[in-house]
Amino acid sequence: MPGGAFPSSFEQADKGEFLHLMPAILKVMSLYNRIIRYFDVTPGSQMTWVTSSGIVNRYAKERGAAGVRHVTDLLTKFVEDKAQDLDAMEKHEQEELLMLFSNAPGDFKNLLLGNYGKLPVGWPADWVYRSAFGDEGETKIQERKELSPLDLLKDDDIEKLRRDITEHIGRIPTEEECILFMMHPKDAVEYIQFRDKFGEAPLVLPTDVWREGLKKPGNRVDFELWGKPYSIELVSIGAEHDGIIHVVMRVNNKTRVYSVETPRAKKVEIRMAKGPNDIGAPMNGNVWRIGNPARGALRTGDIVHEGEEVANLEAMKMENAILAPFEGQIVEVCIKLNDTVQEGQLLFVIEKV
Repeated sequence: MPGGAFPSSFEQADKGEFLHLMPAILKVMSLYNRIIRYFDVTPGSQMTWVTSSGIVNRYAKERGAAGVRHVTDLLTKFVEDKAQDLDAMEKHEQEELLMLFSNAPGDFKNLLLGNYGKLPVGWPADWVYRSAFGDEGETKIQERKELSPLDLLKDDDIEKLRRDITEHIGRIPTEEECILFMMHPKDAVEYIQFRDKFGEAPLVLPTDVWREGLKKPGNRVDFELWGKPYSIELVSIGAEHDGIIHVVMRVNNKTRVYSVETPRAKKVEIRMAKGPNDIGAPMNGNVWRIGNPARGALRTGDIVHEGEEVANLEAMKMENAILAPFEGQIVEVCIKLNDTVQEGQLLFVIEKV
């Protein structure tokens, strides 16, 4: 499976159910490749997987097993029986095909626009653009890029990149961290945040202690950091109270008490998008950006325009732009950078102007 993991749309689903859908996903993927006229090579394989599994999952959610059979039969008829002649399909089938890619991820749309290079065997049929972009389909066709992204690439704004990484990690980065961010921005931020949180602990602690901890009172670990000896001993583990356990440790002969939350600790309630002014997450993912590259971060009180990117979620290593549905003023920003959000979770409250 691409990426070596279950796709985000199935993260909360039963894996048995997911495996039951696998034959349909693989069938849709094979038909998708003939429609989009693109072969499974990076980054196309990831887009093919996420887009095709998303289509099957949507039909499974809405109509169950009958829906999955329906979409595979529809695409088989269109591709293999009707040679992708949209006019040869029944009216209701045409309308359904024109909704097929309406929820496709942002990277799929970038592929159609040539942002990853001109497709080697030509562009997909015009109806695919209508399906992906709606009424803007014809306009988007005119916006396709014929040149390679390398030919269109502008010089990096080093100072802007420094500001970007500073915003992500909350401090001034080192030169090494800046270089890592330029090469692999997402992975670099995760790596830097991990190092900021844990320091060199994974490097100096024995592997069994790093993975499993000190299990019983009296257990102790000795190690050396920056040429100095350290000792950590587990003294006691208290009883659970309101989902909190107090753990007593002796660090270099100094006693310290730490509070540890259990799964029964009171959780912060997740707010879901319900009202007409609420913008919710279309999928499970991580908040990669709040705002857009053109204007930077968005805050309460800012005015946004219809179709403007207000946030970007990362799911399965793919970016998914969240667009303002109308022109309005941001009343509340309900997320922070690097938050993990679930489908339907409230991201913004925007008041129409």
